[in-house]
Amino acid sequence: MAATDRSLSVLKLFSLEAPVWTAEEVSVELQVSMSTAYRYLLALEAVGLVTTARAGKYVLGPAIIQLDRQIQLTDPLLLAARPVMQKIAEFGPDSSVVLLCRSYSESVLCMHQVHTKGPQLFVSYERGRPMPMFRGATSRIILAYQPTRLLRALHAHHEKEIRESGIGASWEAFRAAMTKLRRTGYVVSYGEIDKGRIGIGAALLNDDRSVVGGLSYVIPESTDAKLIPFLVGVIQAGAREIEAALKS
Repeated sequence: MAATDRSLSVLKLFSLEAPVWTAEEVSVELQVSMSTAYRYLLALEAVGLVTTARAGKYVLGPAIIQLDRQIQLTDPLLLAARPVMQKIAEFGPDSSVVLLCRSYSESVLCMHQVHTKGPQLFVSYERGRPMPMFRGATSRIILAYQPTRLLRALHAHHEKEIRESGIGASWEAFRAAMTKLRRTGYVVSYGEIDKGRIGIGAALLNDDRSVVGGLSYVIPESTDAKLIPFLVGVIQAGAREIEAALKS
């Protein structure tokens, strides 16, 4: 692995559970020498990706805030999706949220939320929080459009999770379930991520039918079942509108 690749791998060590790292800890975790760990940290510090919280202890740096601002102001998917999300939020029942998500590594990240009227209940898909790919409408519709090679790798690494999620007791069953979801074009899930919530998700696709992300409603479980087919139509229409905006 190139030195730059290895230094960037340090960033993946930082998490909510482990937000502070020392060179000694980086050395042990990445199995590199102390001098190499210091070199990685100093390279990241030089560009603001990490900074020292106190002597010898490193946290994520201010450059990440700057990059996040740039994403918020310039990301084509966000720019295309925001006005559409505001519009379709008006059709959702009270206490609902519209989510824009995309895949990241073996998880799904929420990029943006738009809330409807009414009191807001907790939704696990918080902006920037990694979520599993195998549960919930938001994640599974993105999962369904992943390339076959990636689906096979995911099944090999997460066979137990996939089986427990009910989307495939074998590779053949899992592949068939993903094919069916692509043909259906949407997913409706009930309480798979948050109890008392229903998810309705549609994929956002490129011209080559590769997945860009996912658009979804998260609505109260008390919503009249007769409204769900209508919301499926709205979320799919919203997805097509975002896709069209990305092409313009």
